[in-house]
Amino acid sequence: MRKIVPVAALLFLLNAFAQVNSQSAAAALKARADAAQGGERANLSLEYAHHQLEEANNLYTQGDVEKAEANIQEVLAYCHQSADAASTSGKRLKQTEIELRKLENRMRDIGQSLNIDDRPPVEAAVQELEQVRAGLLAKMWGDKAEPKDKS
Repeated sequence: MRKIVPVAALLFLLNAFAQVNSQSAAAALKARADAAQGGERANLSLEYAHHQLEEANNLYTQGDVEKAEANIQEVLAYCHQSADAASTSGKRLKQTEIELRKLENRMRDIGQSLNIDDRPPVEAAVQELEQVRAGLLAKMWGDKAEPKDKS
């Protein structure tokens, strides 16, 4: 019993340190994404969006639905920012579309794992991501471009 208490306390402290470190890393990534331009802004914005989506998933798991929905809205904002940066600069269009598709699929998976009452905001966000991707595809391939996974 004496050995378990210090080990448990150490694990608790390490977990708390990891959470603080993760939050500061996310804040730094957000600042870098906001300050960047062109293709780099597209890349950093998507990286931050991925981080926020996983954080939203953790919040849904913990039962904090309001904070999770706020994170989903932030994911959408940074996806828009990424798509705008790629479209404006003409750089990283293809990679941005691919990453948006990955985000969309992950968000769909998260939405399907939720309680039925918590799904509508996530489903609406998935639809919005589809529109962002469609805009990028149209930029790359013209107005007749459509996402391949659309039926």
